[in-house]
Amino acid sequence: MSEKKTPEQPASQSQAASQISQIFGPIKLLPGESEAVYRAGLAGTINELGASTHLQIYLAEKIFQCLWWMRRYEVQKQSSIVNAMVRLSSQYNTAETTKHNLTVKLQAHMWDAQDVITFIKQKGFTPESLTAKAISEVREEIQKIDALIALRVKALGQLQQSYEALVNRSVMQERLKLQNELLKRDLQAIDVKAVEQVDGEEGKVRGQRKAKSGK
Repeated sequence: MSEKKTPEQPASQSQAASQISQIFGPIKLLPGESEAVYRAGLAGTINELGASTHLQIYLAEKIFQCLWWMRRYEVQKQSSIVNAMVRLSSQYNTAETTKHNLTVKLQAHMWDAQDVITFIKQKGFTPESLTAKAISEVREEIQKIDALIALRVKALGQLQQSYEALVNRSVMQERLKLQNELLKRDLQAIDVKAVEQVDGEEGKVRGQRKAKSGK
């Protein structure tokens, strides 16, 4: 039996993953989060930004962390609404297994599952009315989460500015280096022309002297 070969990653992605491991070490995530998804997203951000130095990669990682936290907050908002929906549609004698199954299906966006619709209707709701009531009940919590997202957006903008300043500084350094090289070449060319001009003048003077002494 021949062994299955895993598809080779592009060199840029492998290099980025290697740099991530060297700089950041093990990735610390929350329960339920995928390290593979995190690393793939981080490698993609590094490649997209063209980060190559340790400082550039560090800033790229911080930029991706902001995006990751924003995703966490969105998941938290959804969970808050789903939990409120389960709570509103359940009674004190509702079995915990029933609550759990309903929570799982709502989190998986299985709104149109027949048992979910039947359960909600038995409690006097439609999926739309239950969702609206749940959002109203957790409005303050959602507003707090939105405020946290806004802070991350602000931090993301600042990190992007820092990264652009760092990259532009590197570009400016390269430009200055190139300009200095061009200036040096221009000065050398001027020096050569000056030397050639002086040599030409001295040659003329010597020729005139020889002509006078020959008379």
